[in-house]
Amino acid sequence: MLDFLIGIPGAILRFCNSITGNYVIALFLFAVIVEIVLLPFSIKQQKNQIRQAKLRPKEMAIRNKYKGRNDQATQQKVQNEIMEMYQRENFSPWQGCLPLLIQLPIIMALYNVVINPLRYICGLSAETITALNAYIPTLEGYSDFVARGSETIKQLNIIRELGVEAFASVEGFAEKITSVNDLPNFDFFGILNLAETPNFKVFNWLLIIPVLTFVIAFFSSRITRKFTYQPTTNENDKQAGCSNAMMDFMMPAMSVYITFIVPGAIGVYWMFKNIVTLIKQIVISKVMPIPKVTEEEIREAEREANLSNRQRKKQEKARSLHHIDDEEPEVAAEEKKPAEEKPAESGPIAPAPLKEDNPEHRNKTKN
Repeated sequence: MLDFLIGIPGAILRFCNSITGNYVIALFLFAVIVEIVLLPFSIKQQKNQIRQAKLRPKEMAIRNKYKGRNDQATQQKVQNEIMEMYQRENFSPWQGCLPLLIQLPIIMALYNVVINPLRYICGLSAETITALNAYIPTLEGYSDFVARGSETIKQLNIIRELGVEAFASVEGFAEKITSVNDLPNFDFFGILNLAETPNFKVFNWLLIIPVLTFVIAFFSSRITRKFTYQPTTNENDKQAGCSNAMMDFMMPAMSVYITFIVPGAIGVYWMFKNIVTLIKQIVISKVMPIPKVTEEEIREAEREANLSNRQRKKQEKARSLHHIDDEEPEVAAEEKKPAEEKPAESGPIAPAPLKEDNPEHRNKTKN
């Protein structure tokens, strides 16, 4: 199953390499194809950001209600109310994260394709690669050769160095590879060998790949942020600015670290991917712009929130009074029940009034 999934980008890259004849151009074309495939997810992500921007006034109304209170309990309450508002609006801020999650498997698959070109680009079987690994140590000057896992980049370099004819006797090799043109060319204008990994032990032009990776990743991140929704608040602008500045350096720095542990072709693809993604984001933002929030919209949202709070309190009060009214008749009925169970006509004679309460008696007394 894993081999099948890796084989998909391998087949695409093999097709790109066959029509371009240049591995670097093939990587660029591959990056374009990947972004086209991910375009529906990017559009959905943009729509999600537009909807979040439209909910910004309600979010700001909640934040302004607790403005000036920075204790942890209050901030937690603010976040809870914002999430409750999102739930009422049937909105999830995580709906646009799918394109980011898909990028990681693509990079991992491409890494396997790049380090194993004989398998996924040239189409050699696992048996042929095993036979090739056993054959290379028998050649003069390569007795210390040791195959490293599924990597076949070193084998590819050796084949290019000695020529295809030297490996014609390897079972299954000549059926797939008949000339050097059948091999992916990692050479970049005779300056860079993208099959090698940049390092400081050998100072060469490969070191330009980490440098360019950092520069392109840094500026593409800064520019992309201008065309995407940024959910910041006035109170947290400074904090958010520091966080963004840190991310601007941390993510490119991580990319640089990766370029020092993978073949140069991965770093080249990463540069192409950042450039193509930036262009795509700019185009989408022009076609589907994110609405800007005005102060009037925020005040209107605050008025609606206050009105909703008053209505909710009235409803709670009315509900409370309603329950009290419902209970009073029951209480009254219980109180009246004993009196009703003592009927006046049950006795032969009704109680007589006291003498001092008799009006005639009071008159006689006065006379």
